[in-house]
Amino acid sequence: MGRRSKLLNEHEFIARLDGAERVSVNVVTDGRLLVAIGYEFGYRLDEIRGGTSFTLVFLRDDSEEARRRAGWTTRLYRTHGAWWDSCWPPAVRHLPDTVTPAEAGAARIAVHRFRRAGTSPTRAILLIGGVVALMGAGHAHETPPLALSLVALAVALLAVTPAAARRILTAHSRQLAIVERFENQRHHPPPHAPEAA
Repeated sequence: MGRRSKLLNEHEFIARLDGAERVSVNVVTDGRLLVAIGYEFGYRLDEIRGGTSFTLVFLRDDSEEARRRAGWTTRLYRTHGAWWDSCWPPAVRHLPDTVTPAEAGAARIAVHRFRRAGTSPTRAILLIGGVVALMGAGHAHETPPLALSLVALAVALLAVTPAAARRILTAHSRQLAIVERFENQRHHPPPHAPEAA
């Protein structure tokens, strides 16, 4: 099984990313920086459990690209403590459209949530609300103003469902674009650069 712990800072979290297949972290903040760090050290977000206080579960990514990225990040971290230097090079930090590791982490969380649920939860809530409003209108037949109001509410909820789904898809596209911009600003080490063990 993986490792599970409450962490106070990024250095303790990095110490947990020791090659274990799964790493779980209890989080009370938004977790975006932890997701960014995990990604740079060769882990991908696998699961989010809980509500206000939640657990992030990371799974080791054994792809060649992830291992190379993790090796280079580990080398930079061991050399001067700056794990972020390859993904957020000094040359781009002051550009107006630069994406910080934390912003990329937040985008990765949003992409993960979309891939798990898509537009289903929002559509379900709106459709259930519309059906409940119609049922209420049927029971309120003795009070025409209330019945008409409930029918209008049902129609509005059902009409807004496709627009809400489109809005979620648009937001998902924006998050993917942030991740892509972040990856494009990455500094890739030369092929002969030694990787950390």
